[in-house]
Amino acid sequence: MLDACPADLLELIAGQPYILLLLDFDGTLSEIVPRHEDATLRPGNADLLDALNRKPGYTVGVISGRELCDVTRRVGVPGLVYAGNHGLEIRGPDLEYRHPDVAAIVPALSETATRLADSLTDVPGALVENKTLSLTVHFRRTPTERHDLVAAIFRDVVKPLVDDGLCRVTSGKAVLELRPAVDWHKGRALELIHSQRAPQAGPVYVGDDATDEDAFRAAQAAGGFGVFVGPADSPTDANYRLESPAAVSAALANLTQYA
Repeated sequence: MLDACPADLLELIAGQPYILLLLDFDGTLSEIVPRHEDATLRPGNADLLDALNRKPGYTVGVISGRELCDVTRRVGVPGLVYAGNHGLEIRGPDLEYRHPDVAAIVPALSETATRLADSLTDVPGALVENKTLSLTVHFRRTPTERHDLVAAIFRDVVKPLVDDGLCRVTSGKAVLELRPAVDWHKGRALELIHSQRAPQAGPVYVGDDATDEDAFRAAQAAGGFGVFVGPADSPTDANYRLESPAAVSAALANLTQYA
């Protein structure tokens, strides 16, 4: 993995006639906050995303673990490509996608979300988010000594769906997720957006979490590159790194100035 200052990203895209720029939301376009419902775009990012999306040769989008309607509302920039639930649902100009195999699991996910909320009632800081096509348990505000309890309760409640092969468990920064057991993730979403909206582009993906690793690999396999946001000692398959969401904003600002 190579470090990249914001100005270095200008050199990375030099000579490429078309860019597909896709970014995660939490921890990339927004700061990580104690309560996930309080996350907002960093100041100025909306204008930067809009300016880049209007530049000739650019297609810009956001791929998030959040529900599609949630991330679309929080970013709020018209004309971008938005992907929610790690790409299980995608919407943008001339693009509408929902994974065909997930509708059948929605009732079971809703029931499981209710059971998890009941089971975690007495655990401080634990919150269940039903995202329709997946669900997430957040425990950033839970005391560290009770993290193992959250994980044990989560795995016990979701076990029937996992054992039946209907769902799979993934994890991220202070979250546990239950997703449909389909061969789909942020990398697959990047591939679909690339093929449908910008097949001639060099894809660039910027993200900060373990769930972004599939997208880094997909971007690099397609001749583009991944940019990990976070400390230098974090393991990642991305071939470049920015230190923080502030550095992402600085990089976006530099890109808007690049002719």
